[in-house]
Amino acid sequence: MEKLEKLFGGIRFWIAVTFLHRLASILQPPLEVAHNWRQTTVTMVARNFLEIDPNIFYPRVDMAGELSGITGMEFPLLNYLIYLVSLIFGYEHWYGRLINLIVSSVGIWCFYDLLKHYFNKKVAFSSAMVLLFSLFYYYSRKIMPDTFSVSLIFAGIWVWKNFVLTSNFWKYFIGSLFIVLGVLSKLPSVMILAFLWPLMLEANWNKRIFMSCAIGVTGVIAALWYFYWVPYLQREYGYEHFFMGNTIAWTFQFLLNNWQETLHMFYVKAAGFSGFVVAFIGLFFLIRSALSAKLIVGFSFILFAILMLKSGDKFTDHEYYIIPFIPVMALLAGISLSALKPKLLLMALLIISVEGVARKWEDQFIKSGKQLTHLDEMLDPYMTNSDLIVINSDELPTPMYFAHRKGWVLPNQTLQQPQEIEQLKSKGCKFILVLKKRFGSDVTLPYGLKADTELFKLYEL
Repeated sequence: MEKLEKLFGGIRFWIAVTFLHRLASILQPPLEVAHNWRQTTVTMVARNFLEIDPNIFYPRVDMAGELSGITGMEFPLLNYLIYLVSLIFGYEHWYGRLINLIVSSVGIWCFYDLLKHYFNKKVAFSSAMVLLFSLFYYYSRKIMPDTFSVSLIFAGIWVWKNFVLTSNFWKYFIGSLFIVLGVLSKLPSVMILAFLWPLMLEANWNKRIFMSCAIGVTGVIAALWYFYWVPYLQREYGYEHFFMGNTIAWTFQFLLNNWQETLHMFYVKAAGFSGFVVAFIGLFFLIRSALSAKLIVGFSFILFAILMLKSGDKFTDHEYYIIPFIPVMALLAGISLSALKPKLLLMALLIISVEGVARKWEDQFIKSGKQLTHLDEMLDPYMTNSDLIVINSDELPTPMYFAHRKGWVLPNQTLQQPQEIEQLKSKGCKFILVLKKRFGSDVTLPYGLKADTELFKLYEL
């Protein structure tokens, strides 16, 4: 292991190298092909905290038409951190990228240090490398709470490890706070708590009780937010934004009918084909592994099965659903890789790392739609920021974010129906923005044409 560390530089070296690599595209707008919509809803909420109301309990989006936009969603911690940084430096969307990248990088190190404590240095290093170059690699610089929440929970467990070793109750409270915030930020990330089992076995009875109580409090707070507050906001303010899943029976049938796409999430999306192979082999090594490893893997599988069976038809559509499961896949991969001799281990990690960077290389660049970043300035000569608009981007809110206005997003077919337009006018809509390129396609409408540019047409109602 010492020779390998000298060659690779240790996990801190690789966290630093990959951090710097992702900094190269940190300033780009949230216009990636994958999940630009998810990122712009995060930035919408952050910008509205800054411009309208900073109350963290009332997040609001921009595509709710004439409504306030207040709606239920994940606890908007990442959004609020963007807002807090904006108070000091002025608003920029890329703050969310940087915050997520910093927290996720810390999370990788906490994951490594936990596994080193639970098992050994070789398992920890191999597992952390697989996790670092998995889907985490690019999602940790997206403006999304998925790797952010997972990393917060790992940070909380790591602080609790030090609480168990030192009996410092400040570390207990800090770890508890990180875990609560991580679970609130993204509920499926709760499955990372499976990594607590070895710590529970190591702790004395008093500390087990303290940690169990904190987990119970976390469950109560998360339940209140997701099953009371989110539905309340949706009812009270009339706009439903957050997807709460489908029935287990319906989802099971859907996943069964779409078994190829379901498996694709594991053997391609999560950690690439090479990462999946070594993780699968790790299942066989698990038989003679320590009880701690069996408990982590077993409870991770149970919790993730519940997540899958509540995901409805979204699991096969959105690759970020697999993110909470990747750490246990990385652990399994680390267990199997640790059995290899140094040269073979080096070769295996090199293959996994290269595949991890290469398979989503397109996320490094914005190939089209960059003009949208100036959409608000392009619209300023024709309307005020308070004018309600409708954009022909179907269900995608990304152009509404860049327009820096509020209103509706609808497909061209709907905009060609006069009764639909009359209804929008009655709700206060004043303009129709027809995007000709990305997110929309050109369509001619029978209304007053205010502007016709290479990027869009603007109709006044």
